Amino acid sequence: MFLSKRQNGFYYLFFIDENTGKRKMISCKTKYKPEAMKFLSNFTSTSKKDHKQKSNVIYYIEDLRKEVIKYTSDNLQISTMQIYRRVLNDMLRIIKNKPVKLITSKDIENYKSVRLTEVKKTTVNIDIKTMKAIFNLALKWNWISENPMRYVKQILVEQKERLSFSDIELRLLLNNINDTYLKNIVLTGLYTGCRLNEIINIQWKDINLNEKVLLIRNKENFKTKTGKIRQIPISDNFYNLLCEMSCDGEANIISLYDPDSYIFSRKGYKFSKDFISKKFKETLRALNFPEKFHFHCLRHTFITTLIKSGVNINYVKEIAGHSNIQTTLNYIHIVTEDLRQAVNKINIVR
Repeated sequence: MFLSKRQNGFYYLFFIDENTGKRKMISCKTKYKPEAMKFLSNFTSTSKKDHKQKSNVIYYIEDLRKEVIKYTSDNLQISTMQIYRRVLNDMLRIIKNKPVKLITSKDIENYKSVRLTEVKKTTVNIDIKTMKAIFNLALKWNWISENPMRYVKQILVEQKERLSFSDIELRLLLNNINDTYLKNIVLTGLYTGCRLNEIINIQWKDINLNEKVLLIRNKENFKTKTGKIRQIPISDNFYNLLCEMSCDGEANIISLYDPDSYIFSRKGYKFSKDFISKKFKETLRALNFPEKFHFHCLRHTFITTLIKSGVNINYVKEIAGHSNIQTTLNYIHIVTEDLRQAVNKINIVR
């Protein structure tokens, strides 16, 4: 907090807003330093009084739930807001409606123990990460003086295998999908590496066949995972598929003449993520694929194929839409067997 005289000759008070954490400026309405100092003194005493009044108010988890849900609905994606809502409801269920300032790391550890009996470790770690953010908001709002999550650690989780389909598995899979919609969605995943939620939200206006570019962008009812827009080059195979889809009346695919239509829809309604995931899983089970395989493996297959083909890792990162290069680098271990086959070609006679 400090005073500064501006070019107009008036003094201004600069301070940090406790609610937003951003610097603000307010006019002292005087050109004289003594009066500006008096303004500063009055402002400081008023701020301390307000802070003291706030600190005497007791806020409970239910109060925190209401305020955080309001905050997330205004500032975060719908999917993220839903995670916050779920975690807050679980906090109420497990920790009960306890005063926020009385919540300790012991309460959090108990929460972890209960959740471990209900869900996977990865889900509990999502809870922990979300709770840290929730209590950081409470800290910013002066509801607490210290984040109780400060010393709470995430659970050690073994690295999950990034499964991809082999060429033989893909041929088997594609030859046994009879539903035209599902087959085209699967092919789109293989040709673009898009996430399922991205695929079902593609509209014809997102496709530029002249420039051969697919645009994955934020929309009113859909946000990209990273919040960023990305362009994916349309390969020759994907281009041919799109041309077939735009002209295939029998499959009831929406025509290019309606740019707002989703490329995968039935009777004007786009498919849901759960519906496609379920249909794909049913196909995998019918072919006796291991249970660990799922739709997202198509994305892993796409990324792995790019890496195997020697595509620059930074190019792979951009096409895949990874926010961090380390995420892309994690795929490199998948091709270890290919490297083994390469070094085994070395045959030294002894």
